[in-house]
Amino acid sequence: MVNKLKFNDRKFCVAPMMGYTTPYARNLYRILSKRAFLFTEMIACKTMIYSKNRDLIIENSEHNPVALQVGGSDLKDLKKCSEIAYQYNYDEINLNVGCPSKAVQKGSFGACLMQDKVLVRQCLEAIQGGKINASIKCRIGLGKKLNYEFFEEFVDEILKSGIEIIYVHARNAILNGISPSQNRSIPQLDYTFVKKIKSKYPNVIFILNGGIDNLEKAQHLVNDFDGVMLGRLIQNNPFLLKNIDGLFYNLETSTVINEDIIHNYFNFIRPKINSESIFRLLSPLLNIFFGVPNSKQFKVEIHESMKNNKLELIEGILLDFIKKNKMILN
Repeated sequence: MVNKLKFNDRKFCVAPMMGYTTPYARNLYRILSKRAFLFTEMIACKTMIYSKNRDLIIENSEHNPVALQVGGSDLKDLKKCSEIAYQYNYDEINLNVGCPSKAVQKGSFGACLMQDKVLVRQCLEAIQGGKINASIKCRIGLGKKLNYEFFEEFVDEILKSGIEIIYVHARNAILNGISPSQNRSIPQLDYTFVKKIKSKYPNVIFILNGGIDNLEKAQHLVNDFDGVMLGRLIQNNPFLLKNIDGLFYNLETSTVINEDIIHNYFNFIRPKINSESIFRLLSPLLNIFFGVPNSKQFKVEIHESMKNNKLELIEGILLDFIKKNKMILN
């Protein structure tokens, strides 16, 4: 059952992004915004259950509110993953029924599951243990042709599981002939599908995803839906998150981009330097250069230092960059 007190937590969500919404990215996001609802990368059930590196993948160091997104269709595995999500103090476990990649299709999960709505309902039943919110992220259909009846019948069936939170990427998924990245832009957007299903189920929380490429558009759309979910905009410039608590949650406090952010972030990643790739550790923070003129030299220095794992030197370069560009960054 949805914790109604957390309803507003989902007004602004950062989408799950493979290879990007790592524990390190989420740490930066939480420094910048206390209220944005965060997601992990999609994690395959088998990886979550059996990987020796599980802690590096699903660590949750006070990133709440945050959802763990899982990919799978084996009911026993999904139930185990729900238990793991609870143990790691996630607020929600989310079933991915939207990813169209070939690798995911081979594993019998992702968007291809929309072909079997009964199985999806069973999967959702498996991840609901009463201790943690369960949800789904899906598309509005499959193939090149839009079909509202297909989408409505899919939602009708999965709601029998008892879930009350649905994140909808308002495009079809095309399973053959185009890449996952093209699936984020080529299929036609249709927000009306989500509006229509929301009118049928007013008490279900529907979060809109897809084609939201600026914060002004997100603010407008949140008037019609229970929340919005943004991915690539935040990947490209995560420092936009400093505006979210004020714009979407009416908080008067705002995050200032200063040296403390760098110190806090490096204190978090420093213990991981011998167990993780330095690129994986640093890539979220490097987007601080987004849109800042004359930042090329800083980028060159950092990439040279990354080759030799010179973490302290990189921290110094970033502190110098912030000192010289505070006016632009804020």
